[in-house]
Amino acid sequence: MKLRSLSLTNVRKFGGKTATIRDIGDGVTVISEANEFGKSTFFDALHALFFAKYSGMGKDLKSLQPHSGGAVKISAEIEIPSGRFVIEKSFLAQKRASVSKAGGALVAQDDEAESWIAALMDNGLNGPAGLLWVRQGTTGLEPVADKTEKERLLGARRDLLSSVAGEIDKVTGGRRMDRVLARCQDELSKLATASGKARANGPWKQLQDEITHLEAREAELSTLRQELSDNLAGRKTCESELARTSEPDARNQRKEALASAQERYKEAQSHATKCEQVQKDLDLKHLQSDAAQATLNALLQAGDQLQKAQQEDADLQGALDTAKQDLEAAQKQGQQAEARLKQAQGAVKSLREQEKAAQQAVQSRQAREQVKQLVERLEKGETHQQALEDAKARLDDIVITPALMQTVTKAQNRLQQATAMAEAQSVTITLRYSGAARVCVEGQDVRADEALPVPSRRNFDLPGIGSMVVDPGRREDSDQAAEELKQAQAGFEAALQKAQVASVEEAHTALAARQEAAQRKDLAEGVIGSLVPEGMEALRGSLAKARLAADAVPAGKDEGAYDLDGLAIALENAEAEESEARAGYERCRDVFTRAREAEGLMREKRGRAGAALVQAKAAYGDADSFEDRKSAAARQASIAQTAAQDAKEALSILQQNAPNLDTAAADLKRASTVVENAEKRIGQLRSQLVEYNAHIKARAEDGVEEKLEEVKGKLETARTREARYSREVASLNLLVAELEGRRTQARDVYFGPVQQELQPLLSILHDDAALEFDSSRLLPNGLERGGQHEELDALSGGTQEQIAILTRLAFARLFARQGHPMPIILDDALVYSDDDRIVKMFTALHRVATDLQVIVFSCRQMAFAQLGGEQPELVIEQMA
Repeated sequence: MKLRSLSLTNVRKFGGKTATIRDIGDGVTVISEANEFGKSTFFDALHALFFAKYSGMGKDLKSLQPHSGGAVKISAEIEIPSGRFVIEKSFLAQKRASVSKAGGALVAQDDEAESWIAALMDNGLNGPAGLLWVRQGTTGLEPVADKTEKERLLGARRDLLSSVAGEIDKVTGGRRMDRVLARCQDELSKLATASGKARANGPWKQLQDEITHLEAREAELSTLRQELSDNLAGRKTCESELARTSEPDARNQRKEALASAQERYKEAQSHATKCEQVQKDLDLKHLQSDAAQATLNALLQAGDQLQKAQQEDADLQGALDTAKQDLEAAQKQGQQAEARLKQAQGAVKSLREQEKAAQQAVQSRQAREQVKQLVERLEKGETHQQALEDAKARLDDIVITPALMQTVTKAQNRLQQATAMAEAQSVTITLRYSGAARVCVEGQDVRADEALPVPSRRNFDLPGIGSMVVDPGRREDSDQAAEELKQAQAGFEAALQKAQVASVEEAHTALAARQEAAQRKDLAEGVIGSLVPEGMEALRGSLAKARLAADAVPAGKDEGAYDLDGLAIALENAEAEESEARAGYERCRDVFTRAREAEGLMREKRGRAGAALVQAKAAYGDADSFEDRKSAAARQASIAQTAAQDAKEALSILQQNAPNLDTAAADLKRASTVVENAEKRIGQLRSQLVEYNAHIKARAEDGVEEKLEEVKGKLETARTREARYSREVASLNLLVAELEGRRTQARDVYFGPVQQELQPLLSILHDDAALEFDSSRLLPNGLERGGQHEELDALSGGTQEQIAILTRLAFARLFARQGHPMPIILDDALVYSDDDRIVKMFTALHRVATDLQVIVFSCRQMAFAQLGGEQPELVIEQMA
């Protein structure tokens, strides 16, 4: 919500008049006028418009009514996301409320209008005199004695923080002690009602009515006398301010402040541009590092693929040779079977014995081949199993890990930073030579025009002259740098000891060895899984079975060893034996066909493996230069990674020293508006001076002094008596209030969001300051500054006031982030701030005003001229 105008009709000193503040802007708006102009009246009227019922008759509302009586009318034009609306209320007489669009269409009236306003203000949790509004004289973080207001504002803070900072641990239990003294009630009932008002027909009420009558009479008489007096005083004030504001030195000072702010803003912009350039360089270094690492990875992958392709090619070549042998054997067996079939009629039995011997020879050969293959697989598996065990043992021996490597690197960076800081804090010597001779230190020539740090006592050799001792002595800053260097050295040594290495280079070497061992372990596990999928023990069992099968096949016999009787029997059964020989021949043909298919399939696999080997060799490149290329790629990747880290550190240094661009912009805007407003104010003062002279000339003082003094005397006597009754009622109420307890409030709240909003504002006042929060009140209770804790009560009044306002600004930004933007309204705030602090507070207000509306009422016209901002038009008119 943003306030665009505020109009008061028949309110306090504006009795019979309409006072309007028009054209209130978005950012900082300043209403700076002399005392008794009516600034607090505008503040209280705005409060009543948003937070008081139009039908109310409370003391605060009655205080707005002028002595002449009549209806109190207040209206404001506001702007919200849905458009502009006019809110208007009439109190005490002609009671009504309305909300209408800026164009005039009625939106809500009376009670509906009140509901519309309550929804807009979120049930009143956002103000006043608490989180967002600061009344005149309020310097603390919350009301001093108003417990109801404290509890309401605490609830607002809790609701806000719970929506942005996480869950609140709500404590629903508690204790409440309600003791009411009968005697206090009896005494109070004679004077006041239960609500604290004076009892009708009681002595206190009768005295209040008398005072009201006298005050109305006094106001009536004072108005006549005060009008001319106000005009005379206003003319004097106007002339004085016009002289101060128009002074040449003041104008020059404002222009110089504007030029300084412009220069600081340019410097902040330049630094921001430099940070962007360094960030782009860092991005490029990261891309180069990634490319170098990808090249190294490609070389490593090519080596692995070549090794696998060679192994697969060799394995398939052996299988192909075996298939060819099988094919040749099958072909030979077929030829033998064909020959035996032709000779079956003469030597059938011999042919059978030869055929059986041939079959036994095939079985024996196949068994021996199977044994041979199993032996080869077992030997290869045992070789890779040993490699796997060696890799695991190597991994167990290496302590360093990537996490430990990172710890060592961080400790090394810290040592380097501490060394650089120690050198920066030390005395430096710069030499310029006119001849060929050179000064030496520790055997090294000192280069010309180069600042050489001398952190401690050092001896310089002067050729042809002698020697010179430079002793910088002891300094607190160099001692501190030396202590930090000592701690960094100890931390670095501890990190190396934990990693069980003697240097960073050794740590990198050990980590590379660990990674290499891990790769060998993974490779061995993969080969074993591919070569012996059934497991080593299962493979040994298969080998034992194959050997038993090979031993069980009988050896073939020679033809001379055959039995002749058996041959004769074979001849007698020639017909039958011929048929069996033919069947044997067909079987040999089938074996030959299968062997030929198996050989063709194996040849195809061997061809594919050969093509894969050629491709792997092409990717691998020249074998003689492979290791050199791999080493070069590794060096390039390391260099690129180091360059990226250097760029990152350079960016970090720039960002640490970066001036705040937002603060510089806010300060420039403030200085600009100061110059503009000063010139505008000069024109306004000249116009006001003409109006004052016209009023003074047109009016003369009315003689009412005697009547006024008589009324004042009666009023003073009545007020003295009424004060006695008021103190008596207050004392009784205080006694009862002190006996009342209240439920314990939520204690644990996450303060991250409010700290995040508050810290940039607090840093404008104190670079190294931070606030500590009280978990019970959800507000700051201490200030950390320069490494020391300070209680808020121990701080100066100005510092307490500044922290209170900065805290409200932080809560205002939180409300805005939660979708409830509210104007920040200050009534005569910053009364205890010195010249330097008040300018910094003005900068903080302008920073917040980039996305929130800030409205400031003040009587300190000279001091608040440095605030800048916009000054709306003030118009006072007689009621029609």
